[in-house]
Amino acid sequence: MNRNCRSLSAGALLACLAGGVNAHGLIEDPPSRNWYCGVVTKPDEIDNGTAEYEECRGAFAQDPVGGYQFMSVLTHARGRAVVDPLPEHVCGFGSETWQGGATPWDSAIDWPASQLSPGPKTFTWNISWGPHFDDTEEFRYWITKPGFQFQSGRSLTWDDFEEDAFCVLNYDDKNPDANPNVEPDKANARFRTTCDIPERSGRHVIYGEWGRNQYTFERFHGCVDVVFDGTDPGDGENVFAKIAVTPDVSEFTGAGELRLDAGESQGEGLTYQWSLSSQSPALYELDGANQKEATLRLANPETAGRITISLHVSNIDDSDDASVAITHLPAGSSPWLDLGALTAQPMTLAAGDKVSVRVVLQDGRDLYYPAQPLVLGDADSAAAEWPYALAQAVNAAGAEIKVGVVDADGAVNPVRDPVANKIYAKTDAAVANAYLQVKKGGDEPAADCTVDYDVVNEWDGGFHTVATITNNSDEPVRGYELAWTLGTGETFDYGWNANFSADGAGVTAAVPATQWNGTLAANGGTSTFGFIGKKGSAPAKIPASIKLNGTECGQ
Repeated sequence: MNRNCRSLSAGALLACLAGGVNAHGLIEDPPSRNWYCGVVTKPDEIDNGTAEYEECRGAFAQDPVGGYQFMSVLTHARGRAVVDPLPEHVCGFGSETWQGGATPWDSAIDWPASQLSPGPKTFTWNISWGPHFDDTEEFRYWITKPGFQFQSGRSLTWDDFEEDAFCVLNYDDKNPDANPNVEPDKANARFRTTCDIPERSGRHVIYGEWGRNQYTFERFHGCVDVVFDGTDPGDGENVFAKIAVTPDVSEFTGAGELRLDAGESQGEGLTYQWSLSSQSPALYELDGANQKEATLRLANPETAGRITISLHVSNIDDSDDASVAITHLPAGSSPWLDLGALTAQPMTLAAGDKVSVRVVLQDGRDLYYPAQPLVLGDADSAAAEWPYALAQAVNAAGAEIKVGVVDADGAVNPVRDPVANKIYAKTDAAVANAYLQVKKGGDEPAADCTVDYDVVNEWDGGFHTVATITNNSDEPVRGYELAWTLGTGETFDYGWNANFSADGAGVTAAVPATQWNGTLAANGGTSTFGFIGKKGSAPAKIPASIKLNGTECGQ
């Protein structure tokens, strides 16, 4: 329970908790660390070779499960302006989700950085995981000091930052237009906040907070890595990559050429390396890949697809990378966006293996097709059979995602082939990417667990409980159910951070593996949820037995 709710009356307590169930968000633009490494690149993409930002490998190295909790870098406190002493870790601000420890975004790696200029700049917060506009109170931003030197391998400290925020923006949803520098976009679950960026040169870090009001004091934290325009290359230590594309388009139709120019990159004695990634590389030819200027020739595609043009510049002291994404459209109409092969290499699976397609939406959420993984049998585990069976299951699950081969009429049909089937999304479906998910058969690891069942507050007629599960085994638990029986006269009312069901005094809290808190990491991984119960005048009871996935846990 957050400490700001602890002293409230029963009625106010319920309002406090109800308001704090599902608010989650992060800085989307300019991209924060947890946008680059969390929303865009997820931990499993590092392992399967599909990561857009390879830099994220270092961020996820010590906490791969935590990488999926990118929207949950939160506290219930008043933030940097009030908290004393300040927490050790800057970007996570001692997040409750990591029990005050370091988040993946506190890692001392060479983070992707965005280009920035002094003056007015809009910071966009994506709060689609919990669009709480009604109790938002403020936004605050701090920047590193003028003499700051970014060093990979050295963690940020509060001494790196100015003591005072360069931007403080108040918001009141009862009068949403009162502050012209805060724009609530409720239709798209975004806040756009405009600040005046101080003069800086070179590489810097901006630390930001989104704070909710006294009903929860919930606050979200994040860091944005930036490189300022006009940086003086000086002695060659500052290198900055910049791409100019002619024509300057985000979509290109049919066949043709794009001219690529790295002439505005900064640094002395630079070398250049251009590269291209695409789901259909045979459509593209890159000339001058190691020159300042290059030419990309594009053939006409059958379906829409995304290409990423990347530039790596370096000198003897430093290096930097930049990339631009372009959607390549066919000259004729097609409703499909090519997301790549279901599998690039033939794979023979086994009976009992579970397969599905994970779809990542542009707002960072995940969907799975089919909703429940397809369990393979002996007849459909061969290299050419399971892709066909999975494609049939995906195609039957909905119209937005299809797996197969596009025919002359534009229909997507499965084929019995180890590698020919591709994943397609409707071009208007707001899909960022899609990936094959394979879970090997066999029983889940047995639960070796403890549960801290804490009745944190109670009153005549009700009580509030917070339960923390700890996985003590040496295997992660992916997807879990916690079951217990309430005391005599107690009933379940409502809860948060799990899917609850109640049958009389029996209560089950289920968390699917696809949910943000759906995996309990090995050797001490935890998850916390809470609920409100009803009771008579007798004190709330601690359950005699609590089971995780059917196995009793210690208390």
